[in-house]
Amino acid sequence: MMRMGFTTVVMVSSHASQLIQFYSELGWDVQADTIGEADFEYWNIPVDATQMVRLSAPLADSDILIICVSEDVPLLRPLDAPLISPGGIFDINMRTKNAEYAYQFLEDHGWRPIMEPVPWTFGTSSVKEFLAIQDDGIVLAVMERISPPLEGPDFDRMSDIFNSTQVVEDINRSASFYDQIGFSQFVDFRGPMPGEGGKVLELQNYPESQSEVCLAIAHPEQKMEGSIELISTPNIVMPATEPTDFGRGLLALRIPSYDIEALYNLVHNADPTIKIIAQLNTRKIGGRIEAGFSVISPDNARLDFYQLKQGE
Repeated sequence: MMRMGFTTVVMVSSHASQLIQFYSELGWDVQADTIGEADFEYWNIPVDATQMVRLSAPLADSDILIICVSEDVPLLRPLDAPLISPGGIFDINMRTKNAEYAYQFLEDHGWRPIMEPVPWTFGTSSVKEFLAIQDDGIVLAVMERISPPLEGPDFDRMSDIFNSTQVVEDINRSASFYDQIGFSQFVDFRGPMPGEGGKVLELQNYPESQSEVCLAIAHPEQKMEGSIELISTPNIVMPATEPTDFGRGLLALRIPSYDIEALYNLVHNADPTIKIIAQLNTRKIGGRIEAGFSVISPDNARLDFYQLKQGE
């Protein structure tokens, strides 16, 4: 029913020009469109919003839909929220060839790095990683692979969006939810972040006994591209961000399906606690006619499923 993880990130921004310039300078294609009637209802967009922009990565099936709004629209995630506060979609992840270059490049394009690049090792991978945030509360995690070398297509300075993280209250509940909608867990880590890794989540000032992290990564085919990462801190309790239907920030992940009707029936019959917020229907969404439906995760992350067209 699904062959891949998420392929599109839906952002809501009052600073779209900065985001467009950032991604276009990395070679992403830019297509502007008006917001359609179905879009307003599907995503609860305020009536005074008029424009939507699609950004497409040059080398991979990776898109961003930006819904352009005014600064009056509240944030999904407050700018001062602790990094480990559960709720919604926490970040998107991109690779880079040089973390120090990416740090400066982001600063030059309206992002505020939250920490210097942190060298650390996870499993067999040695990396440098840092987080940056912009004025809509969108968090970008940037990772440079030191060793072993990355496999797959080359990229210019920074890659497509290959992963997205959600900070959750209960890792087992969230992992079970994703398993029921077809995302199989292929990474399961529990313990203190190795080496300096705790700095990426600002855990370095907590005692080791308190800074344990539960981390899971899931994908329909157990691949990293399009995967969803779940993180919880069971010994540090933070208030969750306030759930809301619409706001500036990371609004949704869009996930294609070979057989949307079968997937809908699976989700509908899997667990009565799974909240379907948009029933299966054919709509014109983001300028494209598609059959699809949407669900909300236990920690209020929105997932939009849609039917792949024949030949895709």
